[in-house]
Amino acid sequence: MAQNEYDATPRELRNFALLQIVLTAGFLAVLFWMLGGTDADRPHWAVWVGLLAAVAVGGFLADRVWLSAEPLDPALDEEENRTIAVGVFAAQTVRKLLLCEAPMILAVIVAFVTDTGGWPIAIAGLPGLIVMSFEIWPSLRNVSMTETMLNAGGAQSDLIDSFV
Repeated sequence: MAQNEYDATPRELRNFALLQIVLTAGFLAVLFWMLGGTDADRPHWAVWVGLLAAVAVGGFLADRVWLSAEPLDPALDEEENRTIAVGVFAAQTVRKLLLCEAPMILAVIVAFVTDTGGWPIAIAGLPGLIVMSFEIWPSLRNVSMTETMLNAGGAQSDLIDSFV
């Protein structure tokens, strides 16, 4: 049976996702300019491949988070299942955020320990922000995948209706 991991509303989840996207973009922009932007030499091709591969792996793992949802108990009433479903989706959003931000943190570390300026942040930052936005925003795709797993035991979570 699924556990209500967070007490959240769909509006709070949208605000959380938007806040995280804006804060991450702002943080990366400040660090990019602080490190000199693209004034330094371009990094070796292995750095490009490594950082882009990290973004791809983070996105792949984040895309599989919805599979961790356990089916809801059909014996619970509809309103309780709906509350639990939103809480489970909130927990999944946080996990996806962590998985998507890890490659961008790696890029920041690489930028600080090498003499490549802001290039690593530029290489992983923009694709990382796109992947993160796609994964954490409560879109119909993301909500319906979680709802499918929650409804697998015969319960009705009405998760999609909660976000409409």
